[in-house]
Amino acid sequence: MVNAVSFRRLIYTTLVFSTCFALSLPADADWEAGKYWMSHSDTFSSPSISEAALPPRYLGDAVAANSGESLSTPPDAPAPATDKTLPPPASFDPATIPRLSELEAKVLETQVLTEAQIQALLAPTRNQYLSPSSSAQGNSCEVNGTCPPSETTTPVGSSTQSGTCNTADSCPPPRSRLLPRLPSIQITKAPSATNCPPIAAPCNPRCWAHAEVLSWRLQGDRLPILVTTSPLGTAQADAGILGLPTTVPIFGGDRFDTDSRLGGRLNVGRWLRRAEGIAVEADFSFLPKEDETHTFVSAGATTLARPFYDVNPAVDAEAADLIAFDGVVGGRLTIEMESELYTGSLGMRAVSLRFSNAKTGRRVDWLSGFRYFRLAESLQIDDLRTAVATHASPYGTLDVGTTFASHDHFKTENDFYGYDLGVSIQKERGRWLLRSQAKVALGVNHQVVENDGQRTITPTVGAAVTERGGLLTGQGNDGQVSQQRFAVLPEARIELGYQVTKHLRATAGYQFLYLTEAVRPGSQVDRAANSSLLDAAVADAGPVRPGPLFESDNVYVHGGTFGLQFSY
Repeated sequence: MVNAVSFRRLIYTTLVFSTCFALSLPADADWEAGKYWMSHSDTFSSPSISEAALPPRYLGDAVAANSGESLSTPPDAPAPATDKTLPPPASFDPATIPRLSELEAKVLETQVLTEAQIQALLAPTRNQYLSPSSSAQGNSCEVNGTCPPSETTTPVGSSTQSGTCNTADSCPPPRSRLLPRLPSIQITKAPSATNCPPIAAPCNPRCWAHAEVLSWRLQGDRLPILVTTSPLGTAQADAGILGLPTTVPIFGGDRFDTDSRLGGRLNVGRWLRRAEGIAVEADFSFLPKEDETHTFVSAGATTLARPFYDVNPAVDAEAADLIAFDGVVGGRLTIEMESELYTGSLGMRAVSLRFSNAKTGRRVDWLSGFRYFRLAESLQIDDLRTAVATHASPYGTLDVGTTFASHDHFKTENDFYGYDLGVSIQKERGRWLLRSQAKVALGVNHQVVENDGQRTITPTVGAAVTERGGLLTGQGNDGQVSQQRFAVLPEARIELGYQVTKHLRATAGYQFLYLTEAVRPGSQVDRAANSSLLDAAVADAGPVRPGPLFESDNVYVHGGTFGLQFSY
């Protein structure tokens, strides 16, 4: 496609010459005489120029103003059709009009020249105002008449002297005046931070690479109450049981707030050469895998318990698995959470609306393409205890010195695939840029939930025994399941940029992402457990719990962005 700037220059050039040709031409004798003078000018003597294309006011300022005399037909010119005299052109001093070489490129590019400026621009292209071949003939005049002004070789702007006819002889021929030829002029773009008008794609650099450091916060997972405590002196049968006034939750029960995390983002793109205003771009953002561990240790002075609801028909009430209790058992409890996030897109950017001048610019782009989003999280609960005294537990009776270890692991994955559609609006003023962007992706979220667990009893005498399932995992929810759900992924972004150099821009902004229908590990934890299934010495009774939940939730991630954009 034709570049907008080149097209504009073509329009202005056409306008200049159209103005010249549109001025009124002399008629009859004046026309024929004009052809003679034109034929001896180096500017208009080209045989390819037709009579209809001859420009007006072909004598410039060579004819004296207000002379009122008729112009004799040159010897070799065709006979005039009538005796109509030439209307004297208005006198005009070329020195008062700037030369083409002195006009700024921006003026030539953005302004329409006046008629006087057009004459001044055309005048230097002729070696002579009057042809040298006509100097031997001279101009006839009446006695005591006034001759046309005699040109001299003085610089432009000097005054000329008019000759006087003392006889009926011809007037002195006008002397040739050599004028400087038009120098070569190179038109350049208007200066700016990027050497072109603001946001005038593809005048701007065709390729860009934008690298950013992310400081994002992932919305916390909704966790059930996983750890409780009771004051010293609480009865063993009541320790850690939810619903009792002596029980205090110390971990879980609400969304667990996470701290800001560092990540990265890379955006690259290129404006297409064969399709002006259309670019291909790719974007990739990530938060690397990060784990957060919480450990609770007690030798028994502080009560530690794992609450659950016992669905054993013989109990059917809130219960607690004691990790530490004064004089009975001591141990530690560890809760570890992991998460990682990746998102990327590949699509097109098309300029919908653009306005720019030397100082400011505005642009609206349509965005579309493929979108991918991945969120993988896990929740792991490990406990290890040693019996100080023989006592009952959900797993059966633990003798003195017996070591018991339990492990529960919940893992979720979300892989979103969708079609992205959005709009980007940006404004530039000098070196500053403000850009806002909004997109929404519609697609399918592939959800995966994987649970596993085990428990190991190591008695003081005999071999250790390992069984499938922990406290909150077992035969009812152990394994991997998956499903696909329709989901929506909106995104909003705003950033401020400063053009440091011609090719480098510093940016700072804020970004927000939101995914519907996401599975998270905290939502997959079933607090209900059947103690009859945990104790091998007791016959199984009641429902198989914990069971699979496969519950969906919404999740968002947001935070600041700081980066550098390199364009070339």
